[in-house]
Amino acid sequence: MADFSFANGINKNLDHQVRDLRKQLQSISKTLADNGIDFDELSDEAEDLWRGARKNARRASKQVQRDIEIINKAAHKAPAATGTVLAVAAIVGFGLGYLYHISQR
Repeated sequence: MADFSFANGINKNLDHQVRDLRKQLQSISKTLADNGIDFDELSDEAEDLWRGARKNARRASKQVQRDIEIINKAAHKAPAATGTVLAVAAIVGFGLGYLYHISQR
């Protein structure tokens, strides 16, 4: 029985908070409308922006996957050259990091 009363208390508390949030949202929407801003229009624009961002992220992800496949194929065809490029990149990166560290002193 105690479990039901505990859950019931939580439900009442959540219901009260949801009602308060809805009132606040209505108040904000009214304030925005009074200032010439339509909340629904802003919501639609945000949704369109989100869709566009997701679409661009998918495109970028596919492009990165293609680039990785190309690099992977090149690395398998010429492993010595790949090792040399990676070693040179590591040395250059270490050198730049060392120079940056010295310049910070």
